[in-house]
Amino acid sequence: MSEDHVYRVHLTDPAGGVAIQDVPTDSFEATERGIMLNGRTIVPWHRVIRYVRDVVQPLGEPELMMHAEVRAWLDDGSESGETLKVRADRFDPGPWTADLLVVEAVNIEAATIHLKKIHVPWGRVLEYERVPLPVKDTVPSRPD
Repeated sequence: MSEDHVYRVHLTDPAGGVAIQDVPTDSFEATERGIMLNGRTIVPWHRVIRYVRDVVQPLGEPELMMHAEVRAWLDDGSESGETLKVRADRFDPGPWTADLLVVEAVNIEAATIHLKKIHVPWGRVLEYERVPLPVKDTVPSRPD
C-alpha cells in the first residue's frame, strides 16, 4: 500500500498518551459522531487529536492572490499546544473538523508541491483567527 493512500490517525489513549495508527483511505470515514477505522471501529471525536494525509499538487496551478492567512492554535496533547499558520485558501472550517493544508516541500524537478492535509476535530481547536497581510505591489504605479 502506498503511503499516499493512508491517513495517520492520532488518538488519545486512556493513560493520557497518544496512539498513532495508519489507516488506508478507502477504509476510513469521518462521521457526525467520530471516525470509522477499517470499516468497523468507531472512535468518538473526543479521542481524536487529528488525522493527517500527504497530498501532492502540481506546481504552476493558478494560485489565488491571498492577502490573509489563518493562525490556528491546536490542542496536540502537549501542555502548550501547537500553532500553525496557513494561507487563508488552505484552511477549511468543515462541519466536524478544521482542515489545514501545510506545505512540506517543493520539488522543482518534478514540478510538484508536497502538502500535509491535517484534519483537526473542533474539540481540539483552541482558537483560530484570520490575519490580514499587508498588500504590497498589487496595484501598478501610474507611469506619469
